[in-house]
Parts: sequence; structure tokens; C-alpha cells
Amino acid sequence: MHEAGIGEWNMWNRSLNNAGRPDPFGAPDKTGGERLSAGSSKCPTCAANLFYQPELKGLMCRNCGNIYDPQTMNVLGSFGAAGEHDYVGDVSMSEDDRRRHEIVCDSCGAAMIADENTMSTMCPFCGSPALITRRMTREFKPEFIIPFKVDRKQAEKNMNEWLATRKYTPWGFKSKSRLTKMTALYVPFWLLDCNVNTEVTGTVKKIVGSGTATFEVISRMTYYVKGVPFDASLKIANKLMEAIEPFDYREMVRFESKYLQGFYADKYDQNPGDLAEKMINRMDSFSLSAVDTVARKYGNYETRPEKNFSWMSEVKTKYCLLPVWFMTVEFDGRQYQFAVNGQTGEASGQVPTTSATDWLESFVSLVRSNWKYVPVAVAVIIPFILFGIILKDPGAGPVKTFFVVLLSVLEFLTIASIVLGFVFFWLSKGVSHRIRKVADEVNDFDKDPGLDQYLDTTRPTTLKSEEKPLSFIVAVRDADGREIGNHVLKPY
Repeated sequence: MHEAGIGEWNMWNRSLNNAGRPDPFGAPDKTGGERLSAGSSKCPTCAANLFYQPELKGLMCRNCGNIYDPQTMNVLGSFGAAGEHDYVGDVSMSEDDRRRHEIVCDSCGAAMIADENTMSTMCPFCGSPALITRRMTREFKPEFIIPFKVDRKQAEKNMNEWLATRKYTPWGFKSKSRLTKMTALYVPFWLLDCNVNTEVTGTVKKIVGSGTATFEVISRMTYYVKGVPFDASLKIANKLMEAIEPFDYREMVRFESKYLQGFYADKYDQNPGDLAEKMINRMDSFSLSAVDTVARKYGNYETRPEKNFSWMSEVKTKYCLLPVWFMTVEFDGRQYQFAVNGQTGEASGQVPTTSATDWLESFVSLVRSNWKYVPVAVAVIIPFILFGIILKDPGAGPVKTFFVVLLSVLEFLTIASIVLGFVFFWLSKGVSHRIRKVADEVNDFDKDPGLDQYLDTTRPTTLKSEEKPLSFIVAVRDADGREIGNHVLKPY
């Protein structure tokens, strides 16, 4: 049995060291391009510094957003967008922008764009009425827009229905969350198109012959997405905007001033390059969840997160305004944001969790601490006091009778509390933690719809896995066949 196992392993070892494998210590590949020197890492477009981004497999310019091949300096993609320049005088202002103005909150600094007939009485981000109207200071030119489709009445109805599904909220919060301050706001988004490549590594064990073989499973996935939205406003929670996705891009049109009439539009304060890490993380999260299908094929799959990696290519972005009914509610000194998709009516937000869950956790901690022995001590001491009173003065009297009855009742209540406490002790084991976890999950932002909504079905999606041997453990036996140890074989 031992010889058979070694024979099988030698077969794997030969396959690992065949002529087709590259020599890790051999001469460098002469077919590739010339390596860049430190002095040449400047952007050919704007002359700004370039930085290598492993997730993009290229050099990225943080000024113009272009991505270049490190060897050839060919453009691989771009996080760039047409910049909105600052106005220095009336001469450079477009006719459309002449008919617009900025509404600036004096409390939180938020700036919104509106047409000349639209005014605001309250900031949708902080609720402050301290608003200032001023002349446009920066060009405003989104590429695309999805017009509002859901009116205020429908938005309020959807939000009320959504709030009714929230549990474990403080008493009075839902009544305080009045929707009269809901504002129709065009939110700035960058829409991402890109090709995503993911490599996920794990290990599995198999019984082979007389031993146990450990294999490295490498899964590679490739897919293409179009129009993944990323909100470009620092004032709005990213998770909130993800929770009301998706939007129907079939109703997207080229931006025209007429769509802004009667509405407000937020100004972007994050370029696509600023959101690059967030974009990569979202792609990576989706890829890992998709590759979980590989892990389910094996009974003892263990992931190796240090070897998991995703990268993007063919990157393109578009600047778009998407319709959102937006509202901020202040409760117990904290602000909570809510939103309704102005096209589909999808509502979401984050609500506070009732303090009752905190009291429950505190009570459970008290019951499970050493303080639980205090009632036991009291229950032991009271009978000694009762016997002392009775033995000291066997005669009866109103005062004595009162204290005896009082101590007897106290003893009964103490014993009852001990019994209930220990029952609660066993029943509450993990219950309060689960209640808290459920409450936090229910009251948090809804999860984003994933990237299935944005897969480009016109291009192929691939998922392939391969196994490579890592080690082979063979049992070592004595002349009587008893196992006395094991022998580990390595592929090299």
C-alpha cells in the first residue's frame, strides 16, 4: 500500500516538473516590452505622476484618470471624465447655466443646483433652513439623466410601507419620521463599464490510494459589467444609494435643462478616480460570492484569502444624474437618511434600534455575572434571621409578627427570583445576542442587488477551476500492519 501511494505521487511529481512549466530561476522573457524607469512614469496626456495599481494591472493617473500598460504605455481604460471648470466671469458661462443658481446650506455646506424658478426652504441633507442662493460657480454638464417618474404622493406611500416593516425601533420614531420634508433630488453617479477578472484559491483533501492528498484549487472567473452605479456625493451614504438600486437605463436620455425644472440636483464631489478602490471592492465582493459555487463541490474546501485577487480592465465611466426622493430625520441627536428611487419607487434607509435591546443585553450580562449569587446569599441569610428572632423571644407580638411575615415574604420572593433567574440563565444563552444581531440587520440599509443586474450578457462569462497537488501523506506501518506514523511527500 505504501509503495502504491509513492508511485502515484511520483506520477504527479513528473507532471509538475514537465518541460511546459516555466523555469522560475531562468532568464527573463525577452518577448516583452522594455521596463519603465522611475523617470519615465509620467502621464502622456497630462504629465502628472503615474501610480501602479495591481487591481488594474496598469499605471493610473490620478489627475486625468487614464490607465496605461506598464510595458507599452498603451491606454487600457480610463476613470477620467470631462471636468466641470470653474467660472471666472459671465463671459465663460453657458446660456443654460445662466438660468440656474446654486443653493448652499450655511450649516453643512451642501450645494445644490436648481433652475431660476426653483427655491428651497430646507436642506435635504441636514434639515437646516439656513440656505443661501448664489450665482453658479462651476460649470454643470452631466452626460445623461433619468427623469423622475415617481411623484411625491407615491414616494411617501412607499416610504411609509417600508418603515412599517422595520422592527425593534424606538417608540415614537415612526411617528416622528414625517415625510413632509422629503425632497426630490437628482443625485450624481458615475456609471462603470469594465471587464472583471478574479482568481480565488483554496485547498481540499482527498483520499488517494493509501494516503491523503492535499490539492490547491484555483478558480478563475471572467465577466463584463455595464452601468454599475456609484454615487459621487460625499454627503449621501453609499449603502443607501446601493439599497435602492437598480435603475432602468432604458429610460436614460441625454441631459437637457428641461429635466431640472422644479427639482434640485446635487453636485459631484468625487471623481471616478476617487472611487476606484470602492469600485474594485464591489467587483471583488461579487466575484467571491459567485466563486462560492466551486467551494460547494467539495466537502472540506478551505479558502486561502491571502491568495484571492480581482482586477479590472477595459474601464470606462459615464457621468449621470439619477432621480431620488431624499429625506433626513434627526432622532436622539443623530441623523438618519432615507431614500426612494425616483424611477422604480424602491425605498430604503437606516433606522435606530430600540434601547430595549440594550437593556436586555445588560440584564443578561448581570444574570450571567457573579452578581447572580447575591439572591442566593440573601436566601441563605434570611432563615438564620428568622430563627434568631423566634428563638430569642418565643412569645408573639405585633412587631415580631410583622417582621416574621415580612422576612417570610422576602424569602419567598428571593427563592422565586433565584429559580426564575436560573431558568432565564439557560434560556437566554445566546438569545440576547441573536436578538441584537437580528435587530441591527433588519434596521440597517437593505443589501445591494448584486451585479447580476449589470452583467453584459452579450459577452461571455467564464468560470474555470483546476487542481494542483500540494502534499501527499502516506501512513507508515510496521510488520504487523499497525500504523506507527506517516510520511509527507512534497511535489518538489
